[in-house]
This record gives sequence, C-alpha cells and structure tokens, in this order.
Amino acid sequence: MINFDNFQLYLMREERSENTISCYLRDVKSFFVWYGKEPERITEFDLIAYKRYLLAKEKTVITSNRKLASVNAFCRYLYDARLLPEAYAAKLTKSRDKCSYKGLSEQDLTALHEAILKKGNPMHICIVELLFGTGVRVSELTGLTLNDIVISDTDSHIRVIGKGMVNRTLPLNAVAKQALEQYLAVRPDSSTQRLLLGQRGALGRGAVEIILCNYGKALGIKVTPHMLRHSLAYKLIKTGTPMTTIQQILGHESILTTNLYTQTTEQDKADALQGLAW
Repeated sequence: MINFDNFQLYLMREERSENTISCYLRDVKSFFVWYGKEPERITEFDLIAYKRYLLAKEKTVITSNRKLASVNAFCRYLYDARLLPEAYAAKLTKSRDKCSYKGLSEQDLTALHEAILKKGNPMHICIVELLFGTGVRVSELTGLTLNDIVISDTDSHIRVIGKGMVNRTLPLNAVAKQALEQYLAVRPDSSTQRLLLGQRGALGRGAVEIILCNYGKALGIKVTPHMLRHSLAYKLIKTGTPMTTIQQILGHESILTTNLYTQTTEQDKADALQGLAW
C-alpha cells in the first residue's frame, strides 16, 4: 500500500488549502487504482496514457484536467523527493466546454433567503448573510473565530484566511452585520473561539453544506455555499462593480479566475438579443 502522508505534508508546506489537499489526494489515489504500479516506476508515457483514459472516461474536459493536474503535482513531489529522474507532467487539454452560470437564479435566491428568514434560526441566517454578503468560501466561513470579527458603529468587518494562507479583510454590509450581531447574542458559551457552533462543537464545511442542502430540498432546488459565491459575483457584475474590486472581494490571485465566476446567464443573452432591430 502506498503511503501518501509525505505527499500531504508536501502540499501543506506549499500552503495549499484543506480542500485542495483533499482533492489532490483523492485524485492521486484514483490514479494508482488505474496504474497499479509503484510510484517510482511512473514515466511520461504513463501520464499520456492516463490522460487518454480520462478523456474517454470523464464526462467533461474540466474534470479530466483537474485529475491530471493532481497527478502532475504528485510527480513534482516525487521529483523533489528524488524518487523520479524528472518532474513528469502531461499537458492539460484545452477546454471547449460551455462555461455557464453556476449560481442561483434571482428567483431561487430570493426564495432561499425568505425560507431561511422564515425559519428564524439565527445561526442559519448568519451563515447565508455572510456567504452571500461577503463572498467568503465555506472553508473561510467555518474557519472564522471571534477574534476575526470587528463590529462597531464606524467599522464592521471580518478577517479571513484564504487560499495560500493569504489574509483579506471584508467589510460587513448592514444586513450581514445585523445577522452576525443577532447570532452572537445567542451563541452558546464555549471554550472554542470558532464563530459557528453546533451541538457537537465547531461547525465544519460539511455541516454548512448540509444546512443549505436541506433548505434547497424543501424548495426543490440545488443549493451549495459555492453557488452563493457565484451568485454574489454575478450580482456585483450586474450592478457595475469593477472586476478588480470583485477579484479582491473573492480573494482571487488572478483576475482570470474571477472571470470564471462572472459568466452571463442564458436569460442575459436572450434579453440582450430580444430588443435588437434593423
């Protein structure tokens, strides 16, 4: 059995996020199920063969590229550890998949918000207002501590630690500030400083995903924390917010990544063409 602990440590030293590390490990383990040999025997031919296998097996080029990128990272680790003579890497396939909007429609977003407000759970309200009101990743939200929060009449913000351990400060709008204050007023006393607390202690990303999923099921729609992040980016674009500002809010190192969050909807395209006349 292959021991992946050193690879995990390698990724941690590179300050990869928990989600990225988990994804890389899962993808690399999947590769070895296909490969069936020891890591030291990997060649460039093997990576090319695996790329062909993924393109034939996976539903999208995006998924194929992600899995291949994970294996490429593992090969870089093997090279740095002097277990491979070269840092073998297979070229990713240029994606021609249609980029579509991955957030919630305005109708579904409104229905979700109303359902959560009607339920009246202060923590659930706080979760949705912070996710949509600041655009934080779910891992950043669950990582928030009481020390990361500043609330005053003149300055209210949260400080989050994003990918690559990069800190950024996000102002709180009036709605998010009120939701946070109301939750803090009923938050159970605890030895932990983590903001979000459930019956068994601090909430993890899975717990937040389940909370939103359950609201979505009741409404007959799919809801994830990441969809709220996309919804915010789309709304900011619609209101004319500069792309560089959206980039800083979302915590993207490259503005190219921000572009992936700001795809137009099919309705946008229809509306744009509807009024055209010769």
